[in-house]
Amino acid sequence: MTDRFTDACRIDETEPGAFSWDVPAGWLQGRGAWGGLVIAASVNAVEVTQQQSADRRVRSVTAHMFGPLPAGTARIDVVPLRVGSAMTTWKASVTGSDGALAAHTVIITGTPRAGDIAQPWGTASMPDFPEWRAVPSVPVGPPMGPEFGLHIGYRPAVGVPGSGDSPQALGWVSPVPDPEDNAEPWTAGITLGLVDAWWPASYVAMTDLRPMATVSFSAHLLFPPEALDPQQPLGFEAWVSSMEEGFTSETRRLWSPDGRLVVENHQSIVVIK
Repeated sequence: MTDRFTDACRIDETEPGAFSWDVPAGWLQGRGAWGGLVIAASVNAVEVTQQQSADRRVRSVTAHMFGPLPAGTARIDVVPLRVGSAMTTWKASVTGSDGALAAHTVIITGTPRAGDIAQPWGTASMPDFPEWRAVPSVPVGPPMGPEFGLHIGYRPAVGVPGSGDSPQALGWVSPVPDPEDNAEPWTAGITLGLVDAWWPASYVAMTDLRPMATVSFSAHLLFPPEALDPQQPLGFEAWVSSMEEGFTSETRRLWSPDGRLVVENHQSIVVIK
């Protein structure tokens, strides 16, 4: 078992467009691998496949998780759906050691555009986060939390599961329990996977916690991850806009400590029972 997120999503190319991935024990969520790990490994596979076009950064990911991915040797197959002059659309399929297809991901990579525009713009603004060192680290793991949470750093500031409050969450998250112990740079895979690490914001509204699972995941990477400080966590923000018949629509954002929007993520998270 590995303790590092970067090691847990490490892949080996066995032939062009095909990868072997040893899904580690200790990184499960329920019966299968944590979804953020699947996202990270799929992104890594695409980045290796397109090494000859390294100027095409990962821009967005859309994933559907069909079923649990067991620990063991999985296979990731990457194919280009369309290669344009400045953008490529990829498909990454993950098949588990049991032979079942577990996830299907569409990943868009593209070169920078509009170099004549000096300043980025947008309406989103970073919430009022407390300084991250002032927020106590909270261990997350069995029996109340998923086992993969033992490897992630959580510093929740707003939104206590089971409190019956508004379904919102705010805090700091990092790919290792203590950000200051992290010497490895941020990558597209780690950043996009990490937005899935927090518990569903619906848990804040519930007074009787129920098992939930992500069935649809879409995320946009809006800031170069290599420009982030590896020894600083990212601000995490989430809220549920609607819940009907057990299906929720949740929006999540990751912020750099200096207020840059790094990832925006939308998930359909369903109450299992």
